[in-house]
Amino acid sequence: MTARKMDNQTLDEIMDNMLSSVIDSKSHVFGIVEDTRSEYEKLRVELEEVKVQVVEKIENTVRLDLLARAARQKLTEVDGDFNRYTESQVKEVYETAQNIQEQHFLSLKEEKLLNHRRKELENRLQTLLEKLQKAELLVARISIVLNYLNTDFKQVSHLLEDAKQKQEFGFQLIQAQEEERIKLSREIHDGPAQTLASILMQSDFLIKTYRQRPEEDARKELGDIKEQVRSALGEVRRIIYDLRPMALDDLGLVPALNKYLKSLESYKHIEIKFEYGQSKKRLNSKIEVAIFRIIQEAVQNACKHANPSTIYVRLEFLRNKINVFVQDDGIGFPVGEGQSENSFGLIGMKERVELLNGDFIIESILDVGTTIRITLDVEIGNKLEMSLQK
Repeated sequence: MTARKMDNQTLDEIMDNMLSSVIDSKSHVFGIVEDTRSEYEKLRVELEEVKVQVVEKIENTVRLDLLARAARQKLTEVDGDFNRYTESQVKEVYETAQNIQEQHFLSLKEEKLLNHRRKELENRLQTLLEKLQKAELLVARISIVLNYLNTDFKQVSHLLEDAKQKQEFGFQLIQAQEEERIKLSREIHDGPAQTLASILMQSDFLIKTYRQRPEEDARKELGDIKEQVRSALGEVRRIIYDLRPMALDDLGLVPALNKYLKSLESYKHIEIKFEYGQSKKRLNSKIEVAIFRIIQEAVQNACKHANPSTIYVRLEFLRNKINVFVQDDGIGFPVGEGQSENSFGLIGMKERVELLNGDFIIESILDVGTTIRITLDVEIGNKLEMSLQK
């Protein structure tokens, strides 16, 4: 007993030291993230200002070019009829032409410098953005480690007999959540946010220059803005659907699955056959969500790891149970032999099924395919349409 207490105390001290080191590392990396973000915002503001200056300089160069042409025409007129003008008038014409020409040359030079500065800022912003994304990913991973150390792993001295697989699954689940948040943040930043920023800049430019542009060009510009808005709206709707399919709440399990599988089939270019029976009663919301996520995970696992040509999904509604079958004709894998790359996805499905007191069976044959069978005890009722639909 004394030895075990000593072991526990030693483990706790080691854990405290590890936590302290990880927290210090997180603070340091977080400081780098904040400094990088601050520099990024500063350069982004400067870039916007430079872009406005470029537009203004282009307009000034065009104006000076017109004046220079008029001045050259005046010079030609003076040279052609020299006797009509006094010496002071001739001198004034020459000086005016020379002055405008110098201003035009200087404006061209400044325009070139501004364009060079704009490209330089864009390159620096791209480099900073890549650095920022890597640093944010590192902070997220350190947060995962901290969360793990503060929860599951800190109790390791009391849980040495627990299943190692479940501990690793917990860690993988947290990591998946954090990476999904980063992915969602990046999708919003790189998709709708960038589109809206582009629309804002395009609108500002159109407002500043619309009087000088042909009506047809302005209409085309407005049409482009409309298409960008439509694209951004589509991106937002896709992100919302990935987070939680609204059809699941509005229409129920089968229509939501049908829509999801058709969308995945179109995106992955893999044939997905969906067979299902119909219950006239809606299931409990938690049951519907659980079954949807289980099938979603199984099909995505097959698409990602099995390299199949066809995936079969079958959903059977019986009086007191629901059967789920997901089968692919992919490469298969040896079940139960070590940790395969997709094992955490299988563990996640198994965990969901066990929470619903169901049975989870997986069969796989190399170069033949994989079959997942799930049975859930659910009271559905008597009114069922048992015919399978496709």
